[in-house]
Amino acid sequence: MATGVEPINPEFSLLTESTTPLAGARRPRRRTAVAMLIGAVAATLLLAAPPAAAATSGKATHYEATGGSTTNGNCSFPALPADKLYVAVSPTEYAKGAACGTYLDVTGPRGTVRVVVMDKCPECATGHIDLSKTAFAKIGALSDGIIPVTYSTVKNPTVPALNFRFKNGSSRWWFALQVLNHGNRLQSVSVQVNGKWVAATLADYNYWIYQPGAGPGPYTLLVKDIYGQQAIVSGVTMSPTLVQTTTARLK
Repeated sequence: MATGVEPINPEFSLLTESTTPLAGARRPRRRTAVAMLIGAVAATLLLAAPPAAAATSGKATHYEATGGSTTNGNCSFPALPADKLYVAVSPTEYAKGAACGTYLDVTGPRGTVRVVVMDKCPECATGHIDLSKTAFAKIGALSDGIIPVTYSTVKNPTVPALNFRFKNGSSRWWFALQVLNHGNRLQSVSVQVNGKWVAATLADYNYWIYQPGAGPGPYTLLVKDIYGQQAIVSGVTMSPTLVQTTTARLK
Protein backbone atom coordinates (compact mmCIF):
# COMPACT_ATOMS: atom_id res chain seq x y z
CA MET A 1 0.00 0.00 0.00
CA ALA A 2 1.29 3.42 -0.88
CA THR A 3 1.80 5.87 1.91
CA GLY A 4 3.28 9.35 2.12
CA VAL A 5 4.03 11.80 4.91
CA GLU A 6 5.79 15.13 4.53
CA PRO A 7 9.05 15.28 6.48
CA ILE A 8 9.05 17.89 9.25
CA ASN A 9 12.73 18.77 9.22
CA PRO A 10 14.03 18.10 5.69
CA GLU A 11 17.64 18.59 4.74
CA PHE A 12 18.38 20.26 1.46
CA SER A 13 21.29 20.89 -0.86
CA LEU A 14 21.62 23.25 -3.79
CA LEU A 15 22.55 21.94 -7.20
CA THR A 16 25.21 23.63 -9.25
CA GLU A 17 26.04 23.09 -12.88
CA SER A 18 29.44 23.07 -14.48
CA THR A 19 30.55 22.76 -18.04
CA THR A 20 33.79 21.43 -19.45
CA PRO A 21 34.92 22.64 -22.88
CA LEU A 22 35.50 19.98 -25.50
CA ALA A 23 39.11 19.46 -26.46
CA GLY A 24 39.47 19.61 -30.24
CA ALA A 25 42.15 17.90 -32.31
CA ARG A 26 44.95 20.09 -33.60
CA ARG A 27 44.30 21.28 -37.16
CA PRO A 28 41.82 18.52 -38.13
CA ARG A 29 40.98 17.90 -41.75
CA ARG A 30 37.76 19.60 -42.92
CA ARG A 31 35.81 16.35 -43.29
CA THR A 32 36.87 15.21 -39.82
CA ALA A 33 35.91 18.55 -38.26
CA VAL A 34 32.44 18.46 -39.84
CA ALA A 35 31.87 14.90 -38.66
CA MET A 36 32.92 15.84 -35.12
CA LEU A 37 30.54 18.82 -35.15
CA ILE A 38 27.61 16.70 -36.34
CA GLY A 39 28.34 14.11 -33.67
CA ALA A 40 28.55 16.72 -30.94
CA VAL A 41 25.24 18.32 -31.97
CA ALA A 42 23.53 14.92 -32.09
CA ALA A 43 24.82 14.02 -28.65
CA THR A 44 23.59 17.36 -27.25
CA LEU A 45 20.11 16.86 -28.70
CA LEU A 46 19.97 13.34 -27.30
CA LEU A 47 20.84 14.52 -23.81
CA ALA A 48 18.31 17.35 -23.98
CA ALA A 49 15.43 15.22 -25.25
CA PRO A 50 12.64 14.46 -22.73
CA PRO A 51 11.95 10.86 -21.79
CA ALA A 52 9.97 8.89 -24.36
CA ALA A 53 6.31 8.20 -23.62
CA ALA A 54 6.50 4.54 -24.64
CA ALA A 55 3.93 2.29 -23.01
CA THR A 56 5.00 0.14 -20.05
CA SER A 57 3.49 -3.29 -19.53
CA GLY A 58 3.02 -4.37 -15.95
CA LYS A 59 0.43 -4.82 -13.24
CA ALA A 60 -1.85 -2.72 -11.08
CA THR A 61 -3.09 -3.08 -7.53
CA HIS A 62 -5.35 -0.66 -5.66
CA TYR A 63 -5.39 1.37 -2.46
CA GLU A 64 -7.30 4.27 -0.95
CA ALA A 65 -5.76 7.48 0.36
CA THR A 66 -7.80 8.79 3.28
CA GLY A 67 -7.19 12.50 2.73
CA GLY A 68 -5.87 15.02 5.20
CA SER A 69 -2.80 17.18 5.69
CA THR A 70 -0.42 14.21 5.92
CA THR A 71 -2.30 11.54 3.99
CA ASN A 72 -2.54 12.95 0.48
CA GLY A 73 0.52 11.03 -0.67
CA ASN A 74 4.22 11.75 -1.00
CA CYS A 75 3.50 14.54 -3.49
CA SER A 76 2.02 16.61 -0.63
CA PHE A 77 -0.94 17.86 -2.64
CA PRO A 78 -3.30 20.09 -0.64
CA ALA A 79 -6.23 17.74 -1.37
CA LEU A 80 -7.09 14.51 -3.15
CA PRO A 81 -8.33 14.90 -6.74
CA ALA A 82 -12.08 15.54 -6.76
CA ASP A 83 -12.62 12.62 -9.15
CA LYS A 84 -10.42 10.33 -7.00
CA LEU A 85 -8.47 9.22 -10.07
CA TYR A 86 -4.89 9.00 -8.83
CA VAL A 87 -1.95 6.60 -8.76
CA ALA A 88 1.16 5.76 -6.76
CA VAL A 89 4.23 4.68 -8.73
CA SER A 90 7.45 2.84 -7.95
CA PRO A 91 10.38 4.75 -6.42
CA THR A 92 12.21 4.64 -9.75
CA GLU A 93 9.24 6.07 -11.66
CA TYR A 94 8.54 8.55 -8.86
CA ALA A 95 12.00 9.97 -9.65
CA LYS A 96 12.48 11.81 -6.34
CA GLY A 97 9.29 13.77 -6.83
CA ALA A 98 9.71 14.68 -10.50
CA ALA A 99 6.69 12.56 -11.50
CA CYS A 100 4.33 14.40 -9.14
CA GLY A 101 1.50 16.11 -10.98
CA THR A 102 2.04 14.23 -14.24
CA TYR A 103 -0.60 11.97 -15.74
CA LEU A 104 -0.72 8.35 -16.87
CA ASP A 105 -3.12 6.72 -19.30
CA VAL A 106 -3.66 3.21 -17.92
CA THR A 107 -5.29 0.42 -19.93
CA GLY A 108 -6.61 -2.71 -18.24
CA PRO A 109 -9.02 -5.56 -19.03
CA ARG A 110 -12.09 -3.28 -19.07
CA GLY A 111 -10.82 -0.06 -20.62
CA THR A 112 -8.57 2.97 -20.11
CA VAL A 113 -8.43 5.56 -17.35
CA ARG A 114 -6.35 8.73 -16.91
CA VAL A 115 -4.82 9.25 -13.46
CA VAL A 116 -2.60 11.85 -11.81
CA VAL A 117 0.60 10.79 -10.04
CA MET A 118 0.23 11.84 -6.40
CA ASP A 119 2.10 9.22 -4.43
CA LYS A 120 5.06 6.85 -4.22
CA CYS A 121 4.59 3.11 -3.68
CA PRO A 122 7.74 2.08 -1.77
CA GLU A 123 7.24 -1.66 -2.24
CA CYS A 124 6.38 -1.47 -5.96
CA ALA A 125 8.92 -2.52 -8.58
CA THR A 126 9.08 -0.67 -11.88
CA GLY A 127 5.99 -1.65 -13.85
CA HIS A 128 3.82 -2.08 -10.76
CA ILE A 129 1.42 0.81 -10.16
CA ASP A 130 -0.99 1.27 -7.24
CA LEU A 131 -4.25 2.82 -8.46
CA SER A 132 -6.98 4.42 -6.41
CA LYS A 133 -9.96 2.12 -5.98
CA THR A 134 -12.03 4.43 -8.18
CA ALA A 135 -9.49 4.29 -11.01
CA PHE A 136 -8.95 0.53 -10.67
CA ALA A 137 -12.71 -0.12 -10.85
CA LYS A 138 -12.89 1.64 -14.22
CA ILE A 139 -10.53 -0.85 -15.87
CA GLY A 140 -10.90 -4.02 -13.81
CA ALA A 141 -12.79 -5.79 -11.05
CA LEU A 142 -11.80 -4.74 -7.53
CA SER A 143 -12.21 -8.33 -6.43
CA ASP A 144 -9.33 -9.36 -8.70
CA GLY A 145 -6.87 -7.38 -6.59
CA ILE A 146 -4.17 -7.44 -9.28
CA ILE A 147 -4.73 -6.92 -13.02
CA PRO A 148 -2.41 -6.69 -16.04
CA VAL A 149 -2.07 -3.17 -17.43
CA THR A 150 -0.16 -1.04 -19.88
CA TYR A 151 0.42 2.63 -19.15
CA SER A 152 2.20 5.68 -20.56
CA THR A 153 2.84 9.28 -19.55
CA VAL A 154 0.50 11.83 -21.11
CA LYS A 155 2.14 14.75 -22.92
CA ASN A 156 0.35 18.09 -22.53
CA PRO A 157 -2.71 16.86 -20.59
CA THR A 158 -5.63 19.25 -20.21
CA VAL A 159 -5.15 20.93 -16.82
CA PRO A 160 -6.29 24.16 -15.12
CA ALA A 161 -4.05 27.23 -14.90
CA LEU A 162 -0.95 27.09 -12.69
CA ASN A 163 -1.40 27.42 -8.95
CA PHE A 164 1.26 27.90 -6.29
CA ARG A 165 1.51 27.05 -2.60
CA PHE A 166 4.25 27.74 -0.06
CA LYS A 167 4.97 25.05 2.51
CA ASN A 168 4.12 25.64 6.13
CA GLY A 169 7.23 27.17 7.70
CA SER A 170 8.33 29.02 4.57
CA SER A 171 9.62 32.54 5.09
CA ARG A 172 11.85 35.18 3.56
CA TRP A 173 14.77 33.01 4.74
CA TRP A 174 13.45 29.62 3.52
CA PHE A 175 11.76 29.38 0.12
CA ALA A 176 9.72 26.17 -0.27
CA LEU A 177 7.24 26.39 -3.15
CA GLN A 178 4.87 23.85 -4.67
CA VAL A 179 3.70 24.17 -8.28
CA LEU A 180 0.23 22.79 -9.02
CA ASN A 181 -1.51 22.00 -12.34
CA HIS A 182 1.64 21.83 -14.46
CA GLY A 183 0.65 18.53 -16.11
CA ASN A 184 4.01 17.83 -17.73
CA ARG A 185 7.15 16.98 -15.79
CA LEU A 186 8.94 20.17 -14.79
CA GLN A 187 12.48 20.93 -15.83
CA SER A 188 13.09 23.82 -13.45
CA VAL A 189 11.55 26.43 -11.18
CA SER A 190 13.41 29.70 -10.64
CA VAL A 191 12.71 32.81 -8.59
CA GLN A 192 13.97 36.32 -9.30
CA VAL A 193 16.30 37.62 -6.60
CA ASN A 194 17.91 41.05 -6.99
CA GLY A 195 17.14 41.05 -10.69
CA LYS A 196 18.63 37.60 -11.34
CA TRP A 197 17.03 34.18 -11.78
CA VAL A 198 18.08 31.66 -9.15
CA ALA A 199 17.11 28.00 -9.47
CA ALA A 200 15.28 26.10 -6.75
CA THR A 201 15.87 22.40 -6.08
CA LEU A 202 13.06 19.84 -6.11
CA ALA A 203 12.61 17.92 -2.85
CA ASP A 204 11.30 14.36 -2.73
CA TYR A 205 8.01 15.58 -1.26
CA ASN A 206 7.29 17.89 -4.23
CA TYR A 207 8.38 21.34 -3.07
CA TRP A 208 10.97 23.49 -4.84
CA ILE A 209 13.52 24.70 -2.30
CA TYR A 210 15.80 27.72 -2.37
CA GLN A 211 17.56 27.39 0.96
CA PRO A 212 19.03 30.91 1.36
CA GLY A 213 15.53 32.34 0.96
CA ALA A 214 14.34 34.80 -1.67
CA GLY A 215 13.36 37.72 0.54
CA PRO A 216 9.89 38.81 1.65
CA GLY A 217 8.25 38.79 -1.79
CA PRO A 218 6.06 39.24 -3.77
CA TYR A 219 7.95 36.96 -6.14
CA THR A 220 8.37 36.58 -9.86
CA LEU A 221 8.69 32.95 -10.89
CA LEU A 222 9.92 31.17 -14.01
CA VAL A 223 8.51 27.67 -14.51
CA LYS A 224 9.79 25.41 -17.32
CA ASP A 225 8.72 21.92 -18.34
CA ILE A 226 10.75 19.20 -20.08
CA TYR A 227 9.21 20.04 -23.46
CA GLY A 228 10.54 23.59 -23.55
CA GLN A 229 7.31 25.27 -22.50
CA GLN A 230 7.46 27.93 -19.82
CA ALA A 231 5.52 30.54 -17.86
CA ILE A 232 6.60 33.67 -16.01
CA VAL A 233 4.33 34.56 -13.10
CA SER A 234 4.55 37.71 -10.97
CA GLY A 235 2.90 38.70 -7.73
CA VAL A 236 3.15 35.41 -5.83
CA THR A 237 3.16 36.26 -2.13
CA MET A 238 4.72 34.59 0.88
CA SER A 239 1.49 33.07 2.21
CA PRO A 240 2.29 29.58 3.58
CA THR A 241 -0.31 26.85 2.95
CA LEU A 242 -2.53 29.16 0.85
CA VAL A 243 -3.20 27.94 -2.70
CA GLN A 244 -2.59 30.98 -4.91
CA THR A 245 -4.45 30.81 -8.22
CA THR A 246 -3.24 32.38 -11.46
CA THR A 247 -4.23 32.51 -15.14
CA ALA A 248 -0.76 31.44 -16.29
CA ARG A 249 -0.19 28.28 -18.35
CA LEU A 250 2.90 26.57 -19.72
CA LYS A 251 3.25 27.33 -23.42
